[in-house]
Amino acid sequence: MTDVFPLSLIFCFLLWFLNKSSNLSFLQNVRATPQTYHKKSTSRLGGLAIFFPLLITSFFLDSSESYEFLKIALLCSIPIFLTGLLDDLQIEIKPSYRIILMLPTPILFYFVLGIRIESVGIDFFDILLEWQIISALFLVFSIVGIVNAFNIIDGFNGLLLSYCLTILISLIVGYEESSSIDWLTFNVAIFLSVLAVFFFNFPFGKIFLGDAGAYLLGALIPIGLIKYTFDNNFSPWFVLAILIYPVSEVIISVVRKVFFRKMSALKPDGLHFHMLVYKKVTKRVGFKRIRLRHFVVTNFIFFFNFPFLLSANYFKQDTLILVLICLWYFVAYLLVYFIMLPKYAFRKT
Repeated sequence: MTDVFPLSLIFCFLLWFLNKSSNLSFLQNVRATPQTYHKKSTSRLGGLAIFFPLLITSFFLDSSESYEFLKIALLCSIPIFLTGLLDDLQIEIKPSYRIILMLPTPILFYFVLGIRIESVGIDFFDILLEWQIISALFLVFSIVGIVNAFNIIDGFNGLLLSYCLTILISLIVGYEESSSIDWLTFNVAIFLSVLAVFFFNFPFGKIFLGDAGAYLLGALIPIGLIKYTFDNNFSPWFVLAILIYPVSEVIISVVRKVFFRKMSALKPDGLHFHMLVYKKVTKRVGFKRIRLRHFVVTNFIFFFNFPFLLSANYFKQDTLILVLICLWYFVAYLLVYFIMLPKYAFRKT
């Protein structure tokens, strides 16, 4: 398992070196989009430094049965990983086509890996989930939604990576004996690979996670969380409480774009939570160095989210408190969001 970390570091170094020394166009990356806040070309292929070290370790460097869950999960994740990789290689794909290309991964999670959302804590909906077709469709909807949510919050150095590391640490530390050893191996291996990329990404931005990395983590971490929750009979709201930050981001994004700005929910508009924090930091504090602004934004959001993640882990068996944690977070998020929101935010595009 410990092989994952040095392998990921090696991949990160090679990707960084290739970006600095190569003239290949797909390695040179500075994009003019609402989400882009960097000036210099930086490799967006950080996802390779997560996927391939995990793949190499689980298939070739360690033959123990504890890697079985990780092996199958990685194979099932190939469609969603390649979808993100195409964009990282500057091959443009319409957002609607991306979603279609993502669909095989959650379907494989359901039928091959046996990942099920067995309950949502609402009796009527739980009865519907007993039907296989509805259960499968709900998992597909959930995974595709959270994958896109992870990609949305991958905006600044260390932002998504620190969030993922916090989730993984909380799951590893809170490990229950009733959970299988392959589940623990799965989470520790992902943690080590993410940690290696984090060292290159935060705070200096030597390499970016890219869509492939964001999509991969957005697929792998939720299935580990779902398995952990239902294997230990925790409240199904524990999953939502842990993922409430990206879920809130998606909900607000869709409402803002579709109902107020009259634009496609899939079109970027530069008004996500972390972007507003960045603009406020730039305006009020004025740090000249972009990386320093990234540092401040990432730390602000980390400390904003951490108490809720900590509370969710402490009350993972108590549905009522978990519901209150989700509501509490959403209200706090809205308050901060609307304080920072510029006046033009609700104008039609």
